[in-house]
Amino acid sequence: MRLLIIDDEEDICDMIAEIASDRGFEVACISKPETVADKLSEFKPDFIMLDLMMPGTDGVELLRVLVDKVKDVKICLMSGSDARVLNSARRLGSAHGLNVVAALEKPLGIATLRETFDQMLGNGKTVLGTDLAHAISLGQFVLYYQPIIEIATRNVKGAEALARWAHPSRGILPPAAFLEQISSEGLMQPFTEQVISMAVDQADKWNQAGEKLTLSINITASSLLELTLPDRIAEMCTQRNLPADRLILEVTETEAMRDVTRTMDVLLRMRIRNIGVSIDDFGTGHSSLRELQRMPFSEMKIDNGFVIDMASNKDCAVIVNSIIDLGHNLGLKIIAEGVEDIRIWRMLAEKGCDYAQGFYMAKPMPADEFDRWLKSWRETTANPAMLP
Repeated sequence: MRLLIIDDEEDICDMIAEIASDRGFEVACISKPETVADKLSEFKPDFIMLDLMMPGTDGVELLRVLVDKVKDVKICLMSGSDARVLNSARRLGSAHGLNVVAALEKPLGIATLRETFDQMLGNGKTVLGTDLAHAISLGQFVLYYQPIIEIATRNVKGAEALARWAHPSRGILPPAAFLEQISSEGLMQPFTEQVISMAVDQADKWNQAGEKLTLSINITASSLLELTLPDRIAEMCTQRNLPADRLILEVTETEAMRDVTRTMDVLLRMRIRNIGVSIDDFGTGHSSLRELQRMPFSEMKIDNGFVIDMASNKDCAVIVNSIIDLGHNLGLKIIAEGVEDIRIWRMLAEKGCDYAQGFYMAKPMPADEFDRWLKSWRETTANPAMLP
């Protein structure tokens, strides 16, 4: 795998190059942005790391140059600017048709760089060192849980289950490191089946402990089109004596609209079995309001890209408020993802958003850590002086 680093600070180039080489990359560096076009004619990269702030030119101009020079190249943006600038640049690159996979704030940490390279190499079985089918059969995938909290009462509604790969040599890997490969190798069905089974087991543990927590599970488009899925999940719940309404299946807006008729068939049968259905990342797809109104969703999750910026970007705040109104008018509960600070929490509370999920309350964590967090959160909310 070839990596091209574009940064005017040579010491940063050297640091990135050293870490990338340890990860198996062939590396080339450019410290003068005006030489990018010439370099690309002789060095064909698989990945590019691009600094947005360089003398004489800037990363936005270089993004326009790259549009005509690279295809199917994964791009990671870097900048000492704030997160808003990085996020805007990432969206601009994607709008140009570039494959912008990450955006890193400077100063860069070694651990962050290593994780980024592992994500970039997510398609490489030999780099990860383990066959994915073997990893599934060995049960190497685990679930982390991020709390979902009712804003008005601060009660914990439940959690979202998020898959991680407990890699034998690389440690805990995020979905970006393996999901694309799982899909390309035709392993999504057994992987999804395993994730659902683990999630049902955890929901059952909470239920037996007297916790009435819901658990949300992400479902891909291919799984969503399996007509037997509602029956299989209902049977798992029956075997454990778990109320089916403790489970919520999340499907992205884009995936839900790929085959509207078949999707509606599966989702409706989920709801008939009391399994909740949530439309995830709302605001990023292209569904019509007619299609949205026809689908039997029980809740709507606002894409975190809008929520994260709503305190500093008026347009994002308008979009979030509009989605809340739309969802409530359709009789849906609304969950805001990406609640990063108290300002966002308070804005959502003022607007009447139902639930919040994000790092302000808690990061995704293993089940035992989640149980400890839950106890601590309840002790905190019992003391009004400690509430946000």
